Amino acid sequence: MNFNQKLNDFQRTYYQKLAESGLNVTLFWLKKLIKLYTFLSLYSNMGSVTCLNSNNRIWKRTNKISALLLGVIAGVIATFAERADVILTGGSMTPLGFINTYTWILVAALLFGFWGAIITTEVQAIIGLITWSNPLSIVWPFVNLIFAIVVGAIAIGFSKLRPNAKIGTKLLTMSGACALLDIPLVYLVMMIFLPMLIGVPIHFMAYLTALPVYLVLQLGPSTFLAYLVVKALKRSKVLYLGEENENKDTQ
Repeated sequence: MNFNQKLNDFQRTYYQKLAESGLNVTLFWLKKLIKLYTFLSLYSNMGSVTCLNSNNRIWKRTNKISALLLGVIAGVIATFAERADVILTGGSMTPLGFINTYTWILVAALLFGFWGAIITTEVQAIIGLITWSNPLSIVWPFVNLIFAIVVGAIAIGFSKLRPNAKIGTKLLTMSGACALLDIPLVYLVMMIFLPMLIGVPIHFMAYLTALPVYLVLQLGPSTFLAYLVVKALKRSKVLYLGEENENKDTQ
């Protein structure tokens, strides 16, 4: 059996799983999203009465709920983005899912810090695993956790050393760290995990071709979209971000 036949068989099995699980699970998480949004809105409205601040227990709890909310949003989007990736690339590359994941990691780390980045990315990865939105869904909780830890650590560094740094500076620094991590982790996913899942070895040239694409997606669309999302959230005040996060960033 040649590579194309194995890939076609794999895709056929994969699409059957999508048909069985996708819609029901997506609707389930959308209902959870509505409940979380309602709960978070109640907390946000309490901000002016209870004088929440970055050291307040309620504020920290709100941070975690907000990060969870972003994770659910990212997970729902991923169920569609990664299915589109399978259609476009057969699952060998995940450009749309990549942009979605690393946009929300940057947003969560910048707004909610170390634990916010971890909560958001792991909730998204778990939703993707439950819905089986991509052949590589099983590895994303592990791989994305590495990115979240590094980006979250950078967020801590900014909060301690340069708390008044501009949004753009923080996002570019975090995104640059993610781009450096892409070099070994794209290799790990493409050359080790993917061949294990499909039973066919991947040529090293595929990695050399894919790596520049992921670096461009990380430094370009993911960073730009994260900037737009952060600015939109700050302007809309949908999420209470605490005094420490309500700085006067202008760029």
